[in-house]
Amino acid sequence: MISRAKPEHLKSINNIYNQAVRDGLRTAHTEPVSLNKRRQWLNNHPKDTHPVFVYLDNDTVLGWLSISPYRAERQALNEVVEISYYVDYDHHNRGVASELMKYGLTFCKVANYRIAVAILVSGNKPSVALLKKFGFSESGRIPDALHFDGEYRDHLYMSKRL
Repeated sequence: MISRAKPEHLKSINNIYNQAVRDGLRTAHTEPVSLNKRRQWLNNHPKDTHPVFVYLDNDTVLGWLSISPYRAERQALNEVVEISYYVDYDHHNRGVASELMKYGLTFCKVANYRIAVAILVSGNKPSVALLKKFGFSESGRIPDALHFDGEYRDHLYMSKRL
């Protein structure tokens, strides 16, 4: 079941994100995010316009997807949103990300957003494959923008017209 994130989901959301941080090359963070920072993040996601959705199985969060403003406070970009998603590593390859993406994109269309953007670390083949499955295509990249332990990766931008 997919629903809007609530404060009681926050610890699981943060734990899932920090799995990706520890794995490396999945997010630009190189150190885990604190629960307090995650709380601020959730509070900055208005439920009506830029929600966070969770995929629940018997009240256990298996994954989440957020819809965020793209370049907030730049009015000409108000119809563009950034989509981010993370799935608990114990539940990869079970359709959780696909269900979240389907749900999130439906929300974006109903909310009359025009373009969805995903920003990721190049080389993240599972995310690239998921995004392509949902009609995203590469829109740009910043070569060698990310630096992980002496290794450089591109910051990849993928987008989809809604």
